[in-house]
Amino acid sequence: MMRGDGDRRPAAQVKLHVVRELARKRRIAVVVDDDARVLATLSDAGFTTFAATWEARAFVQDRALDQAQQGDGRT
Repeated sequence: MMRGDGDRRPAAQVKLHVVRELARKRRIAVVVDDDARVLATLSDAGFTTFAATWEARAFVQDRALDQAQQGDGRT
């Protein structure tokens, strides 16, 4: 699932909305993500989460991705 054109909410908000919508019709066993903010948000909402740690990124790449997801809302 991808965010709609023009949707600039932070990734954690978008993914929480998507997972809640999915959970209305099916059981969500676990949510896997590589973003600590997304995992914290979903965990706080009562979902079981698992950190995806298999994609190694340099600090600069990680910071750029964080800015894009959380600040710019463009991933």
